[in-house]
Amino acid sequence: MTSLLILFFFFRPIMFVEIGWLVFSLNVTEVFAIFASGILIVAFIMRAIVTKKINISIVDFFLFSFVFWVWFVYLLYLDHSNVKDAAKFVLPFITYFVLKNVVTTVKDYSRYIKLMLIGYSVPILASTFLIVQGKGLYKVLYWNNLFRYSGAYVNPHNLAHCMALYLMTLMIFAVICSQYDDLVPILKQRLFFVFSCMISVFALYCLYKSYVRTCFFGLLLFIYYYLFRVNKKLLAFLSLIMGVVLILSAAVVYTIFFDMVDAVKGPDKSQFGSGRPMIWKHNIETYAAQPLDGILAGVGVGSVTSHINERQKVGDVLNSHNDFLDVLTQTGLIGFILFIVFQLCLLQKIRLLEGRERYAFLALFLAVTFMNFVSNSYVTRFGLGQMFYALLAYIELPEHKIRRQQKLEALRQETEQRL
Repeated sequence: MTSLLILFFFFRPIMFVEIGWLVFSLNVTEVFAIFASGILIVAFIMRAIVTKKINISIVDFFLFSFVFWVWFVYLLYLDHSNVKDAAKFVLPFITYFVLKNVVTTVKDYSRYIKLMLIGYSVPILASTFLIVQGKGLYKVLYWNNLFRYSGAYVNPHNLAHCMALYLMTLMIFAVICSQYDDLVPILKQRLFFVFSCMISVFALYCLYKSYVRTCFFGLLLFIYYYLFRVNKKLLAFLSLIMGVVLILSAAVVYTIFFDMVDAVKGPDKSQFGSGRPMIWKHNIETYAAQPLDGILAGVGVGSVTSHINERQKVGDVLNSHNDFLDVLTQTGLIGFILFIVFQLCLLQKIRLLEGRERYAFLALFLAVTFMNFVSNSYVTRFGLGQMFYALLAYIELPEHKIRRQQKLEALRQETEQRL
């Protein structure tokens, strides 16, 4: 079972890159997603047989309710649904359920996350090499002559999201290692510390060259929220440096955010953020015009008009650039409610954590929620979603419940002694 988890955690970030190979009309990334899901299910079955225990909570009720609803909508609108999109919706959620049952201790979790971080170095180094060589170029924007790179990934968005997730994962790993006596703090893991610092510099470089603003803001939100909770002096110092950098590089900042600045200054606000207000308005109006069954069950999973050639004329709903709106339009009001309640249950589980790890995971949750709201992020990009929910499985490790029970018991005994 351990070897299966090693395969998953090490190769999951690697197999999110664009290789270009096809297997039965599926690209390698999709094939690996199926393979990885199979690995996790086998590991889960083996664990359940050995321990005869399954870690179930209220989170899982809404998780599987959403999963079943997605497949129900897919079958209901089979003529204009897409099986790939249905699978992309549900695989990350299954990943969460399986991993919280298979990984049971903080020590095991930290070992697997460290392995994921090492695996991440492969696409980061490859992307850095390609960008430095002037390769991996996705497009040059006509309006501002901005060169956007995709590195080893299929597009700049995948590159940027993966770089941001790597940096957030590394920070969470460092926080966890500092919280437990049986774990070695990352500063004392000298070889890994030097290695991760080097990779972090490359990841920041790749993130910058992607020019994906969603990830810029998402990473800043993660850092700012965490520091606001644990170190306000460092936050103030960081803000001062950021302010100086922004002033000195005002021309570059305008080049990156030109459409936002121009939309705010001009009369047409609908073009703000690459036309998001216009797209959101169109999709909301299209959804609201559906009959009752369309309101409750959406327009069909994957029934979205996209910029991708083979998907250009799938339906009237546009690519929302908003994962929440995608869930609403494709799975309907019922699916949207199940999804939101599932997220709220995850948030409540995070709030039960203690110490700095609580703030680290709250920062991660807020950053991902923000990115999901303003772009196609951790729902639409299922490979990214798998890594996110693998990371989030920490919040329901059985060890946390045992430690909380031990603390409550110790508090009860202390109270009895005082009385």
